[in-house]
Order: sequence, then C-alpha cells, then structure tokens
Amino acid sequence: MATAPRIWEKLETIDARIIYLILWIVILWPFIYPIGLPVSIGSYSLAYAKAIDDLPAGSIVVVSFDFSLGGLGELYPIAIATLHHLFTKPVKIVIIAIWSDGAIVADMVLKDLKPDQPPYNRKYGEDWIFLGYAPGGETAMAALGKDFWSTLPTDYYYKKHVSTYPIMQNLRSANDVTLLVSLETGTPGADEWVRQWYVPYKVPMIVGCIGVMAPTVAPYLAGGQVKGMLPGLRAAAEYELIIGRKGLGVASADALSTSHMVFVIFVILGNISYFMRRRSK
Repeated sequence: MATAPRIWEKLETIDARIIYLILWIVILWPFIYPIGLPVSIGSYSLAYAKAIDDLPAGSIVVVSFDFSLGGLGELYPIAIATLHHLFTKPVKIVIIAIWSDGAIVADMVLKDLKPDQPPYNRKYGEDWIFLGYAPGGETAMAALGKDFWSTLPTDYYYKKHVSTYPIMQNLRSANDVTLLVSLETGTPGADEWVRQWYVPYKVPMIVGCIGVMAPTVAPYLAGGQVKGMLPGLRAAAEYELIIGRKGLGVASADALSTSHMVFVIFVILGNISYFMRRRSK
C-alpha cells in the first residue's frame, strides 16, 4: 500500500521537460505521417468540392491568388488541395494573382505540385497556364472580365504572348469562364469579384479564405453568388478528406486533436493523483 502513494507523488512532481517532450512528439508526428482522425464534414466544404466535381470536361477555370505571404498558414493547404483537385479533372486551368505576393505564392504551390509530372501529366499552355500578377486591384478584375489578352498579355514563366498558347484561344473575357476560384485574405477579394464578375457576367465562384472572413463571404453563399467556401485550416482538413488527399490541413487537425488528447490525459491523471494522495492521508 505504501508504493501506491509514491507513484502518485511522482506523477505530481514529474519534470515539465518530459511533458513538453511528449507534446512535441504528438504534435510533430501528424505532420510527418498524417493520421486522418475523424473530422465532421461541413456543408460549405462539400459544396466547394462539388462545384469542382460538377465541372464539364473542357471547362475553363480561373484560379486567383488574392493573398500575401502572411496568409500562407491557413491558405497554403487550401491552395494545394484545390489545384490538386483541379489538375485531376479534364478542365483548363488559368492561374492569376490580384495581390502582388499572390504570384509568388502561386509559383510556390505549382513547384510543389509539379503539374507537368505524374500523377497529373498536364501540359503547360494547353491544359494550364500561369499568367501572373494583374496590378490594379478591383480595376484589374474589371479589365480581366472584359479582355484577358490585353490585361495580361504575356504569361508568367516564359513571357510569351498569350495568343501563342492553345489554352488561351478560347479565353478572351469572363464570358468564357465556367468557374472562378478565389483564394483570399481580404480586399480585394469576394466583394470585388462579385461586383466585377458575377453581376455583369454571372460567373459562379468558390472561395478559400482565412477563418475570420467566413462572416463576410457567408451572405454571398446564401445569395447564390458563391457556390462553396473553405474558411481556414479546419475546412482545409475537411476538403482534403473529401478529395482523398491528406495534406497540411489534415496534419494540422490531427496535431490539434492529439495535443488536446494529451492535455485531457494529464488533467485526468493529475486529478486521480490528487484524490489518491488525499485518500491515503
């Protein structure tokens, strides 16, 4: 009987460094090997994925990177998952940036995915193209809606005129676009796209955004201008599970879940230790 109290005493006086080590392990492990712990799937995430799944073959999809490097934490997993999903579909993908840093982020995502290599094997200039940064904010959105060729006359990688690429032969204005994907952190973003593309051209849109932007985008979901939304890392995890590709979103959700499990276990053990020692006295 004397051994039991000593065990609880040791638990109460355990070295904090051991606790921190355990936390480091349970947080880092999912980032190395994503577990895919159960996550409830929201209607916004399902609608976002469905908007891409329902695209007819040959559709032209414009993906706009409307955020800076500061938004990488929440939006990089969404960008990776979205472009992966699109590259697996028989659609034409045109990538642009309305924010200046957006072109840098888009380049990072494309280098990570390598769409010209397996498993995608998509040909640049025919299946997809990167047009780069369109300066001017909402003015640039309006100009792109009227004429892509004059607003972004050359592509980002090879600086060739867009008229030389087969993919651009069927894209002159927003009237030729089947779906707009905006990955954004603020202004310009959904408000401006709705004004410049949905109102005059009725181009449907889906939005990947930081979590605090959900209340701003939600009214457009209710009104039908936006078809689906992924607000933040939790939604990124949901989307990755929907499309069957575990990435940073799932890893982040796993790390949050495992760390909370450890905290709960320590709280339970601490309470048991307290009451056992109290009982022994």
